[in-house]
Amino acid sequence: MRPNFRTALLALAAAAMSVAACGTKGGSKAGQTAEEEGQAVLFPFLRINVDTTMAIVSIRDNATEKRMPNKLFYGEADSAEVEQLSPQGSSPASVSCFIVETRGRRALFDTGNGKENGGALLERMAAMGISPDSIDYIFITHLHADHTGGLTDGGKPVFGRAQLYVPAAEYAYWAARKDRGGKTVAAVDAYGDRVCRFAYSDPLPLGVKAMPAPGHTPGHTVYQAGRVLIMGDLFHALRLQIQDMKLCAAYDMDRAKAIGSREKFVAYARANGLMTAGMHFFDTGIVDYKVDDNPKAYMPQEQP
Repeated sequence: MRPNFRTALLALAAAAMSVAACGTKGGSKAGQTAEEEGQAVLFPFLRINVDTTMAIVSIRDNATEKRMPNKLFYGEADSAEVEQLSPQGSSPASVSCFIVETRGRRALFDTGNGKENGGALLERMAAMGISPDSIDYIFITHLHADHTGGLTDGGKPVFGRAQLYVPAAEYAYWAARKDRGGKTVAAVDAYGDRVCRFAYSDPLPLGVKAMPAPGHTPGHTVYQAGRVLIMGDLFHALRLQIQDMKLCAAYDMDRAKAIGSREKFVAYARANGLMTAGMHFFDTGIVDYKVDDNPKAYMPQEQP
């Protein structure tokens, strides 16, 4: 069943925001995404002024187009619905990282696949004039390799002065599973005494608030910084899953908890008019619920 709300997708630029996007190919008409026009348009990076005190930088770590095939969402009995809701056979996606700039500091949320695995984060940061040493804080949503691979290069920390914040529950789970979590735990540990394994009640820098969102992984975490909500992997195929939030990717470890977290934080974002950033959202990686009631505000067309 489709939800009874409309998702505002910020595709190029909202009049109320100052947006700088670079390296795109082609263009889109207002109200349409690149995919809807049949174009393979990627947004390598862009900066959005959230308000007078904060900006968010969205950076695509994937250098080429990324799509999530329908079969990832079949589950035990969902294949027919998935094929109906996604007749193209796959959904547009990304591997994205986000930098929040506020109070004269920079906070990076997740680090992508890493240079060794083809990640483009560092190259695209450089294109924006952002050096790794200008990052003050790193916040990790969970310890999958496409979120922590950029922490190190050749086993050494990439971000030379950043304090690294990792949810204690997430770290503990993967540290106990050396068979699967050894590499990502080692990447965290490379930061030595600059690592903070925090509890959800702990105060975090820049007024960032961490909230548990289990399901994708046991310690999967979302973060709020001002009006920005970093959603991590609550969605893997936004275009598909927003139509039925009970559809889960095969990557979700606990389906029931993943559904609960997804529904909870979408409702939270809508109720508070938040700008959300998802690590696998398509196009700009940003969905702004503040413009949800504007019928011309970068809305995706209805799917058949």
